[in-house]
Amino acid sequence: MNLAIDIGNTQIKIGLFDKDGLVEVFAAKDSIEEILSNRKIKHAIISKTGANDEVEYRLKEKKIKTMVLSSQLKLPLEILYKTPETLGADRIAGSVAASALFEGKNVLKIDFGTCITYDFVNNKHQYLGGAISPGLIMRFKALHNYTAKLPLVDPMQYLNYELTGSDTATSILSGVVNGIKEEVAGIIKEYNLRFGNLQVVGTGGDAGFFVTLLKNEIFARPYLVLEGLNHILNYNI
Repeated sequence: MNLAIDIGNTQIKIGLFDKDGLVEVFAAKDSIEEILSNRKIKHAIISKTGANDEVEYRLKEKKIKTMVLSSQLKLPLEILYKTPETLGADRIAGSVAASALFEGKNVLKIDFGTCITYDFVNNKHQYLGGAISPGLIMRFKALHNYTAKLPLVDPMQYLNYELTGSDTATSILSGVVNGIKEEVAGIIKEYNLRFGNLQVVGTGGDAGFFVTLLKNEIFARPYLVLEGLNHILNYNI
């Protein structure tokens, strides 16, 4: 069995795979002990956005063949990014999975995480690049931290996101949520105009929320990065 491990800015996700099939997902680094004790793991791959070497150390201690994803690893995509050494491993992995899911299509992958990242792969399996903007919670925190009086709004306390806010909190809510909604819709529209035959894939912690708001323009795939990591691992073994 394979392990795919995504060490992000705020959390760690671990995917257990049997060849190409995702068997189970674990959302805490403490799960690694239980996994290694009860499963026969042959290979592992790690994507590191956050700084955490503990999981990698445990895998090597158990003598499990472990790869750390970078642009230097053999990939099923041609990376045309001008600075591949600065390209986040999670962006690479998600793009690999999205491209593999939709063979012959141009694919825009959107990750709704701490940051919102846009990654584009054309129908020739060439990674061209994308965009990075602040994520949902980051925007609320920025408004609160960089002003004297604006409150920190928790979007989970609200059921509706009206265009016209009726007080300060709902005005912030409208600006942030509807701002992201229109940003994403506009970027999708631009890629459609420029490339056509476009498939959009959404992933990340806030993906479900925005996929619903955008009325099914986006195909949701919550474990896209883990799937991509496993695809890259199998490509290299």
